[in-house]
Amino acid sequence: MVINILLTIIQQGLCYALVAMGVYITYKILDFPDLTVDGSFPLGAAVAVRLIVGGMHFIPATIIAMFAGSIAGLTTGILHVKFKISNLLAGILTMTGLLSINLAIAGKRTLIPYRQEPTMFSNHFTDFFGSNGVVANIVIFVIIVVVIKIILDLFLKTKMGLMLRAVGNNEQMCTSLGRDGGNYKILGLVVANSLVALAGAIYSQYQGYFDNNSGVGMVVLALASVIIGCAMFRKVPVIKGTTAVIIGAIIYTACLNIIIALGVPSFYLKLFMAVLFAIILVLNNTLLKNGIQRKSKNNNQINKGGV
Repeated sequence: MVINILLTIIQQGLCYALVAMGVYITYKILDFPDLTVDGSFPLGAAVAVRLIVGGMHFIPATIIAMFAGSIAGLTTGILHVKFKISNLLAGILTMTGLLSINLAIAGKRTLIPYRQEPTMFSNHFTDFFGSNGVVANIVIFVIIVVVIKIILDLFLKTKMGLMLRAVGNNEQMCTSLGRDGGNYKILGLVVANSLVALAGAIYSQYQGYFDNNSGVGMVVLALASVIIGCAMFRKVPVIKGTTAVIIGAIIYTACLNIIIALGVPSFYLKLFMAVLFAIILVLNNTLLKNGIQRKSKNNNQINKGGV
């Protein structure tokens, strides 16, 4: 029982880690509260299931799903940057529009199961593991998450990635350097939502079906993962932000699975997600406030000692 729960936590946590890495770009780097996530996650799932069930190989289908997510991020970015709509409203508008678009892509069906088509978790590679399907799933999740993490880390070290960080820290400074900070915001939203759509496409193949409601509460889950990871490793410089949010996603997923294992009805899960997120926010703000006060106190003592 415990082992099964642990294996489920690892699989789901690694999948949600992709969403967390996307939200890490918008929330932590750009300081942009992007609500598009709740729509781009099922968007990736809808595109993947329709293409795979339609006969396309799962690899190009998953890549196209990522591209669909990038268009969702591009839409939010254009609404915010070009049309001067606030970041929250821009995300809400795109997310709301995606509710209809996702249903249209899915052929007006809220649930589409995969049949016997090869998927990321049912192919010649997974056949080598025989009956150890869970092991195969974990191996695939680990490979995908590690590859995406490495690519993202390398991207953030490039000139473009550094400018992305600079826009989040001080957009006016970027403008003074002759750079258009708005374009970098759009770039960040495109990359972030492509990762979220990738997670949606992979999650639908892992579950074996597409669910149009799968994106509900996804932004809460991702934000909680980012905050947990960054709070835990705030004082550990050797741990990169992408690594921190991956661990945060696994921890948050563990909390949710423990709640389910305790026998809490599934329809209360979203409520517990919100409550747990609120607790995390309160604890994070308290720790941050205490840290600032402690630092201020130490600076005052140093100043008094200098006088």
